Amino acid sequence: MTNADTPKPTPPARPIPLALRLLRLAIRLLAPIAPSLAGRWAYRLWFRTRRYPEPPQEQTWRKTAQAIAIEHCGRPLAVDAWGAGPNVLLIHGWNGRGTQLGAFMPALVAAGFRVLAFDAPGHGRSPGHETNIPEINAAIQAVTRVCGPLRAVIGHSFGVVCALYAVRQGLQVERIVAVAPPADMRELARRFCAALRLPDVAQADFYGRLEARFGADLWDRFSPAVLARQVNLPGLVIHDQDDSDVPWHDGETVARAWPGAQFVRTAGLGHRRILRDPEVIARATAFIAAGNKS
Repeated sequence: MTNADTPKPTPPARPIPLALRLLRLAIRLLAPIAPSLAGRWAYRLWFRTRRYPEPPQEQTWRKTAQAIAIEHCGRPLAVDAWGAGPNVLLIHGWNGRGTQLGAFMPALVAAGFRVLAFDAPGHGRSPGHETNIPEINAAIQAVTRVCGPLRAVIGHSFGVVCALYAVRQGLQVERIVAVAPPADMRELARRFCAALRLPDVAQADFYGRLEARFGADLWDRFSPAVLARQVNLPGLVIHDQDDSDVPWHDGETVARAWPGAQFVRTAGLGHRRILRDPEVIARATAFIAAGNKS
Protein backbone atom coordinates (compact mmCIF):
# COMPACT_ATOMS: atom_id res chain seq x y z
CA MET A 1 0.00 0.00 0.00
CA THR A 2 1.31 3.42 -0.90
CA ASN A 3 1.02 6.71 0.88
CA ALA A 4 1.85 8.52 -2.35
CA ASP A 5 3.31 12.01 -2.05
CA THR A 6 2.84 13.14 -5.64
CA PRO A 7 -0.63 12.73 -7.11
CA LYS A 8 -0.77 11.14 -10.54
CA PRO A 9 -2.58 12.86 -13.40
CA THR A 10 -6.35 12.54 -13.23
CA PRO A 11 -7.55 9.59 -15.35
CA PRO A 12 -9.51 10.51 -18.49
CA ALA A 13 -13.20 11.04 -17.89
CA ARG A 14 -15.50 8.15 -18.74
CA PRO A 15 -17.84 8.59 -21.73
CA ILE A 16 -21.14 10.24 -20.85
CA PRO A 17 -24.02 7.76 -21.25
CA LEU A 18 -26.59 8.58 -23.91
CA ALA A 19 -29.38 8.56 -21.29
CA LEU A 20 -27.60 11.28 -19.30
CA ARG A 21 -27.01 13.38 -22.42
CA LEU A 22 -30.71 13.17 -23.29
CA LEU A 23 -31.68 13.97 -19.72
CA ARG A 24 -29.45 17.05 -19.75
CA LEU A 25 -31.06 18.22 -22.98
CA ALA A 26 -34.57 17.71 -21.61
CA ILE A 27 -33.77 19.67 -18.43
CA ARG A 28 -32.06 22.46 -20.39
CA LEU A 29 -35.17 22.83 -22.57
CA LEU A 30 -37.57 22.60 -19.64
CA ALA A 31 -35.84 24.89 -17.13
CA PRO A 32 -36.40 28.28 -18.87
CA ILE A 33 -40.14 27.75 -19.18
CA ALA A 34 -40.81 25.67 -16.04
CA PRO A 35 -37.90 25.96 -13.53
CA SER A 36 -39.99 24.52 -10.70
CA LEU A 37 -40.80 21.44 -12.78
CA ALA A 38 -37.12 21.00 -13.66
CA GLY A 39 -36.20 21.34 -9.97
CA ARG A 40 -38.82 18.78 -8.99
CA TRP A 41 -37.52 16.41 -11.66
CA ALA A 42 -33.98 16.72 -10.30
CA TYR A 43 -35.31 16.27 -6.75
CA ARG A 44 -36.95 12.98 -7.69
CA LEU A 45 -33.83 11.80 -9.53
CA TRP A 46 -31.71 12.52 -6.43
CA PHE A 47 -33.38 9.63 -4.58
CA ARG A 48 -33.68 7.20 -7.50
CA THR A 49 -31.43 4.14 -7.52
CA ARG A 50 -30.11 1.98 -10.32
CA ARG A 51 -29.12 -1.67 -10.27
CA TYR A 52 -26.17 -3.14 -12.12
CA PRO A 53 -25.39 -6.81 -12.92
CA GLU A 54 -23.72 -8.80 -10.17
CA PRO A 55 -20.35 -10.15 -11.44
CA PRO A 56 -19.66 -13.91 -11.26
CA GLN A 57 -17.30 -13.57 -8.28
CA GLU A 58 -19.95 -11.77 -6.24
CA GLN A 59 -22.49 -14.42 -7.18
CA THR A 60 -20.08 -17.08 -5.93
CA TRP A 61 -19.60 -15.30 -2.61
CA ARG A 62 -23.36 -14.97 -2.20
CA LYS A 63 -23.89 -18.69 -2.85
CA THR A 64 -21.62 -19.50 0.10
CA ALA A 65 -23.47 -17.13 2.45
CA GLN A 66 -26.16 -17.78 5.00
CA ALA A 67 -29.20 -15.74 3.98
CA ILE A 68 -30.85 -13.96 6.92
CA ALA A 69 -34.53 -13.04 6.71
CA ILE A 70 -35.10 -9.47 7.86
CA GLU A 71 -38.17 -7.35 7.26
CA HIS A 72 -37.80 -3.59 7.11
CA CYS A 73 -40.81 -1.26 6.77
CA GLY A 74 -42.94 -4.14 5.54
CA ARG A 75 -40.43 -5.20 2.89
CA PRO A 76 -37.71 -7.85 2.88
CA LEU A 77 -34.13 -6.70 3.33
CA ALA A 78 -31.47 -8.84 1.62
CA VAL A 79 -28.83 -9.80 4.22
CA ASP A 80 -26.01 -12.35 3.87
CA ALA A 81 -23.66 -13.69 6.55
CA TRP A 82 -20.38 -15.61 6.53
CA GLY A 83 -18.35 -17.04 9.39
CA ALA A 84 -18.76 -16.84 13.15
CA GLY A 85 -17.59 -14.40 15.78
CA PRO A 86 -17.99 -10.67 16.40
CA ASN A 87 -20.01 -8.98 13.65
CA VAL A 88 -18.47 -6.82 10.92
CA LEU A 89 -21.03 -5.03 8.76
CA LEU A 90 -20.28 -4.11 5.13
CA ILE A 91 -22.11 -0.99 3.91
CA HIS A 92 -22.04 -0.43 0.15
CA GLY A 93 -22.26 2.85 -1.73
CA TRP A 94 -25.02 4.43 -3.83
CA ASN A 95 -26.27 2.09 -6.58
CA GLY A 96 -24.13 -0.67 -5.10
CA ARG A 97 -24.87 -3.92 -3.25
CA GLY A 98 -23.45 -5.75 -0.26
CA THR A 99 -21.38 -8.22 -2.26
CA GLN A 100 -19.36 -5.37 -3.80
CA LEU A 101 -17.37 -5.48 -0.56
CA GLY A 102 -17.24 -9.29 -0.62
CA ALA A 103 -13.47 -9.41 -1.14
CA PHE A 104 -13.06 -8.36 2.51
CA MET A 105 -15.00 -11.43 3.63
CA PRO A 106 -12.41 -14.26 3.40
CA ALA A 107 -9.76 -12.38 5.39
CA LEU A 108 -12.25 -11.26 8.03
CA VAL A 109 -13.71 -14.76 8.43
CA ALA A 110 -10.18 -16.18 8.73
CA ALA A 111 -9.49 -13.59 11.44
CA GLY A 112 -12.46 -14.86 13.47
CA PHE A 113 -15.26 -12.50 12.49
CA ARG A 114 -18.79 -12.95 11.26
CA VAL A 115 -19.25 -10.82 8.15
CA LEU A 116 -22.64 -9.28 7.37
CA ALA A 117 -23.51 -7.74 4.02
CA PHE A 118 -26.86 -6.20 3.21
CA ASP A 119 -28.46 -4.53 0.23
CA ALA A 120 -29.87 -1.16 1.24
CA PRO A 121 -33.50 -0.35 0.35
CA GLY A 122 -33.80 0.13 -3.39
CA HIS A 123 -30.46 -1.59 -4.00
CA GLY A 124 -29.42 -5.08 -5.09
CA ARG A 125 -31.97 -7.69 -4.05
CA SER A 126 -33.82 -5.39 -1.65
CA PRO A 127 -37.00 -4.06 -3.29
CA GLY A 128 -37.67 -0.46 -4.16
CA HIS A 129 -36.40 2.16 -6.58
CA GLU A 130 -35.43 5.02 -4.30
CA THR A 131 -34.10 5.66 -0.80
CA ASN A 132 -32.39 8.22 1.43
CA ILE A 133 -29.95 8.41 4.35
CA PRO A 134 -32.50 8.16 7.20
CA GLU A 135 -34.11 5.15 5.54
CA ILE A 136 -30.75 3.41 5.09
CA ASN A 137 -29.95 4.21 8.73
CA ALA A 138 -33.20 2.53 9.76
CA ALA A 139 -32.22 -0.52 7.69
CA ILE A 140 -28.79 -0.67 9.36
CA GLN A 141 -30.44 -0.51 12.78
CA ALA A 142 -32.81 -3.31 11.73
CA VAL A 143 -29.86 -5.51 10.75
CA THR A 144 -28.17 -5.02 14.12
CA ARG A 145 -31.38 -5.74 16.01
CA VAL A 146 -31.62 -9.15 14.34
CA CYS A 147 -27.92 -10.01 13.98
CA GLY A 148 -26.56 -8.54 17.18
CA PRO A 149 -24.05 -5.82 18.08
CA LEU A 150 -21.25 -4.82 15.72
CA ARG A 151 -17.53 -4.96 16.31
CA ALA A 152 -16.82 -2.92 13.18
CA VAL A 153 -18.23 -1.40 10.03
CA ILE A 154 -16.58 -1.14 6.63
CA GLY A 155 -18.26 1.50 4.48
CA HIS A 156 -17.59 2.42 0.88
CA SER A 157 -18.26 5.86 -0.61
CA PHE A 158 -21.88 6.85 0.20
CA GLY A 159 -21.93 3.91 2.61
CA VAL A 160 -19.52 5.88 4.81
CA VAL A 161 -22.06 8.72 5.00
CA CYS A 162 -24.69 6.22 6.13
CA ALA A 163 -22.34 4.56 8.65
CA LEU A 164 -21.35 7.85 10.32
CA TYR A 165 -24.95 9.03 10.39
CA ALA A 166 -26.06 5.72 11.91
CA VAL A 167 -23.46 6.10 14.69
CA ARG A 168 -24.81 9.57 15.45
CA GLN A 169 -28.27 7.97 15.60
CA GLY A 170 -27.17 5.47 18.23
CA LEU A 171 -25.56 2.60 16.32
CA GLN A 172 -23.17 0.78 18.64
CA VAL A 173 -19.89 -0.11 16.94
CA GLU A 174 -16.26 -0.16 18.05
CA ARG A 175 -14.32 0.65 14.86
CA ILE A 176 -15.03 2.06 11.41
CA VAL A 177 -13.16 1.60 8.14
CA ALA A 178 -14.12 4.32 5.66
CA VAL A 179 -13.16 3.62 2.05
CA ALA A 180 -13.34 6.50 -0.49
CA PRO A 181 -15.73 8.70 1.50
CA PRO A 182 -17.18 11.98 0.23
CA ALA A 183 -16.65 14.87 2.64
CA ASP A 184 -19.48 17.32 2.12
CA MET A 185 -23.16 16.84 1.35
CA ARG A 186 -23.55 20.22 -0.33
CA GLU A 187 -20.66 19.37 -2.64
CA LEU A 188 -22.35 16.06 -3.51
CA ALA A 189 -25.48 18.01 -4.45
CA ARG A 190 -23.38 20.49 -6.47
CA ARG A 191 -21.76 17.65 -8.43
CA PHE A 192 -25.20 16.13 -9.05
CA CYS A 193 -26.50 19.45 -10.41
CA ALA A 194 -23.39 19.87 -12.53
CA ALA A 195 -23.81 16.37 -13.99
CA LEU A 196 -27.37 17.30 -15.00
CA ARG A 197 -26.29 20.81 -16.05
CA LEU A 198 -29.18 22.10 -14.00
CA PRO A 199 -29.63 25.87 -14.44
CA ASP A 200 -29.32 28.09 -11.35
CA VAL A 201 -33.04 28.79 -11.03
CA ALA A 202 -33.84 25.06 -11.12
CA GLN A 203 -30.99 24.36 -8.68
CA ALA A 204 -32.55 26.76 -6.19
CA ASP A 205 -35.85 24.90 -6.46
CA PHE A 206 -34.03 21.55 -6.03
CA TYR A 207 -32.20 22.74 -2.90
CA GLY A 208 -35.40 24.22 -1.52
CA ARG A 209 -37.23 20.93 -1.86
CA LEU A 210 -34.45 19.05 -0.05
CA GLU A 211 -34.43 21.57 2.80
CA ALA A 212 -38.21 21.51 3.09
CA ARG A 213 -38.12 17.73 3.55
CA PHE A 214 -35.03 17.25 5.71
CA GLY A 215 -34.49 20.68 7.29
CA ALA A 216 -32.19 23.56 6.37
CA ASP A 217 -29.42 21.98 8.47
CA LEU A 218 -29.29 18.84 6.31
CA TRP A 219 -26.01 19.97 4.72
CA ASP A 220 -24.23 19.67 8.06
CA ARG A 221 -26.35 16.87 9.50
CA PHE A 222 -25.51 14.51 6.64
CA SER A 223 -21.96 15.67 5.81
CA PRO A 224 -19.26 13.10 6.68
CA ALA A 225 -16.65 15.70 7.67
CA VAL A 226 -19.11 17.21 10.16
CA LEU A 227 -20.28 13.82 11.44
CA ALA A 228 -16.67 12.60 11.81
CA ARG A 229 -15.90 15.42 14.25
CA GLN A 230 -18.61 14.01 16.51
CA VAL A 231 -17.55 10.35 16.37
CA ASN A 232 -15.47 9.14 19.29
CA LEU A 233 -14.38 5.87 17.68
CA PRO A 234 -11.17 4.62 16.09
CA GLY A 235 -11.31 5.21 12.36
CA LEU A 236 -9.29 4.15 9.33
CA VAL A 237 -9.86 6.21 6.18
CA ILE A 238 -8.50 4.80 2.91
CA HIS A 239 -8.75 6.71 -0.36
CA ASP A 240 -7.07 6.31 -3.74
CA GLN A 241 -5.41 9.28 -5.39
CA ASP A 242 -6.70 8.10 -8.79
CA ASP A 243 -10.34 8.04 -7.70
CA SER A 244 -12.32 9.79 -10.46
CA ASP A 245 -15.67 9.46 -8.64
CA VAL A 246 -14.79 11.01 -5.27
CA PRO A 247 -11.57 13.09 -5.04
CA TRP A 248 -9.04 11.71 -2.56
CA HIS A 249 -8.90 15.10 -0.85
CA ASP A 250 -12.42 14.30 0.44
CA GLY A 251 -11.07 11.30 2.34
CA GLU A 252 -8.24 13.38 3.74
CA THR A 253 -10.74 16.02 4.88
CA VAL A 254 -12.83 13.40 6.67
CA ALA A 255 -9.75 11.91 8.36
CA ARG A 256 -8.55 15.32 9.54
CA ALA A 257 -11.96 16.07 11.05
CA TRP A 258 -12.10 12.66 12.78
CA PRO A 259 -10.28 12.71 16.13
CA GLY A 260 -7.47 10.15 16.04
CA ALA A 261 -8.38 8.66 12.65
CA GLN A 262 -5.69 7.16 10.43
CA PHE A 263 -5.51 8.19 6.77
CA VAL A 264 -4.00 6.06 4.02
CA ARG A 265 -3.72 7.26 0.43
CA THR A 266 -3.29 4.55 -2.19
CA ALA A 267 -2.45 4.81 -5.88
CA GLY A 268 -3.73 3.21 -9.06
CA LEU A 269 -6.87 1.61 -7.59
CA GLY A 270 -9.60 4.11 -8.39
CA HIS A 271 -13.01 4.13 -6.74
CA ARG A 272 -13.95 0.45 -6.98
CA ARG A 273 -10.80 -1.59 -7.52
CA ILE A 274 -9.76 -0.41 -4.06
CA LEU A 275 -12.39 -2.81 -2.67
CA ARG A 276 -10.50 -5.80 -4.09
CA ASP A 277 -6.91 -4.78 -3.35
CA PRO A 278 -5.15 -7.35 -1.11
CA GLU A 279 -3.14 -4.70 0.78
CA VAL A 280 -6.23 -2.59 1.46
CA ILE A 281 -8.06 -5.70 2.70
CA ALA A 282 -5.12 -6.72 4.91
CA ARG A 283 -4.84 -3.21 6.34
CA ALA A 284 -8.56 -3.04 7.12
CA THR A 285 -8.60 -6.53 8.65
CA ALA A 286 -5.59 -5.75 10.88
CA PHE A 287 -7.22 -2.51 12.01
CA ILE A 288 -10.44 -4.30 12.95
CA ALA A 289 -8.62 -7.21 14.61
CA ALA A 290 -6.62 -4.75 16.74
CA GLY A 291 -9.87 -3.88 18.49
CA ASN A 292 -11.00 -7.48 18.97
CA LYS A 293 -11.58 -8.02 22.69
CA SER A 294 -12.86 -11.58 22.43
